[in-house]
Amino acid sequence: MSKKRIFRSTKIKESELLRLSCFGIIVGTVSGFVIVLFRFLIEYIQASMLAGGDPENYESLSPLEIFLFPLAGGILIGAIFHFIPANKRQVGIGHTLDYLKNHNARLPFSNAAAQFIGGIVTIVAGHSVGREGPSVHLGAASGSLIGQYFKLDNTHIQILLGCGVSAAIAASFNTPIAGVIFALEVILLEYAVLSIMPIIISALAATLISHAVFGDAHTFITSSFAISSKTELISITTTGIIIGLAAAIFIRSISGVTKRTKHYSIFWRLTLAGAITGILAQAAPEIMSLGYDTIEKTLNTEILLSSLLLIIILKIAATSIGLGLGLPGGLIGPTLVIGALIGSAVGIIAQNLFPESAADPGLYAMIGMGAMMAATLQAPLAALMAIFELTLNANIVLPGLIAIVAASLTCSELFGQPSIFTAIKSANTTKPSAKDPGN
Repeated sequence: MSKKRIFRSTKIKESELLRLSCFGIIVGTVSGFVIVLFRFLIEYIQASMLAGGDPENYESLSPLEIFLFPLAGGILIGAIFHFIPANKRQVGIGHTLDYLKNHNARLPFSNAAAQFIGGIVTIVAGHSVGREGPSVHLGAASGSLIGQYFKLDNTHIQILLGCGVSAAIAASFNTPIAGVIFALEVILLEYAVLSIMPIIISALAATLISHAVFGDAHTFITSSFAISSKTELISITTTGIIIGLAAAIFIRSISGVTKRTKHYSIFWRLTLAGAITGILAQAAPEIMSLGYDTIEKTLNTEILLSSLLLIIILKIAATSIGLGLGLPGGLIGPTLVIGALIGSAVGIIAQNLFPESAADPGLYAMIGMGAMMAATLQAPLAALMAIFELTLNANIVLPGLIAIVAASLTCSELFGQPSIFTAIKSANTTKPSAKDPGN
C-alpha cells in the first residue's frame, strides 16, 4: 500500500548544510541524553524491584504480584492522565506524525513530559509495550523544541525533528543506521540527499552517548546462523506469509480496540488495560514489559513449541488491548517479540519436518523480528537494518529480505492493512458516538 508524502519538501540549500549539521550534533546530543535518562530510569527501577536485579525478570514475581503490578501501573498513569487535558496527553509516534503534518513539526513540551512519565510508569509496571515509541516521541520533541528555541523556519524544524527521531532510535536500540532509515522511511517519508547528513550526524552523536553509558555491545548475542540450503527459502517465505497474517491481525486488533473504547474515560481505560494484562500474564509472564529476555530465549531455542504458541496469542492480545486502550507505550518492541516468537515456532516445526536440511530455529526468530516489524510499520528497509544491527549477523540479509517482502505484501495487499500508525489514526478520527468523550 503506497504512502503519501505528508508535508512539503525538506530539501535544503547547500549553503545551509553546515549550519544544519551543527544543529544535528546539538539535537543528537540532547536527544541522546534524554533517551539515556529515560532508559536508565526504567532499568534502574526494574532492577531495584525484580529478583536478581534483572530488569526483565517479571517471571520471578508471584501470581498476585503479576496481577497487581500492571493494575497499579494502569491506575497510576490513568489518574495522572485524567487530570491532564486531552490535547496535552497525546503521545507516541502517532502524535509526532500528527504534529509533523498539521502543526509544522512544532511539538509541545507538555506532551513530551507526559510521554516521559507515562512511558516509565507503563513499562516498569510490566505492561506489554516497548520503549522505542516513547523514545521516538521524546527525540522528535527534542529536535523540534531546539528548532523552535532558535526560531528556525518550518522546513528546518522538520529536519531537526527527523534528527531527533534518528538519534532516539540509535540511542535506544544501539542501531544508528536503522535510526536514520526509520526517520526517513517512517517519519519524514522522504529521501533528500542534503537533509540526510544532519540526520546521520545526529544518530552518530546519540550513539556515542549511549555507548558511553550502556556500552557498545549489540542488543542480542547470537550464533552465526545461516540457511542450510536454497530450498529452505520456501520455509522462509512461508514464515513471512504467516507473519504477514499475524501483522494484519495485530493491526486490526489495535485499531478495533481503539475505535470501540476511545470515547470512554482515560482513567477507566488504563485501569482496565492493567487488569487485563495482569490476568493474561498469569498464564505467560513472558508477555510482560519489553520482552527482550524472551527474544534471547527464542534465539537460543529455549522455549518449547507449545509455550511459544501460548505466548504468541497472549502477547498479541495484551499488546493490542493495552495500546488500543491508550497506554503511553510503544509498539515496535512488541512487534520484535511477536515476530521472534512466530519465527522460532515455524523454525522448530521446519526442523522437525526436515531435520536434515532445516536451519536453526534461532535464524527464523531473527528473520521473524524483521518481518513483523516491516509488515506492521510498512517500513521494510528500517526493519532489515534493525535486525542486522541488533544481531550483527550478515547471514540474515537474504532470507530476511525474502521474509520481509512476503510479510509486508501479505499484510498490505492480501489483507488490505495500512501501516499501524495509519490504522490507529483512522480509528481515532472516526465520527464520535453520542457518548461523552470527556477525560
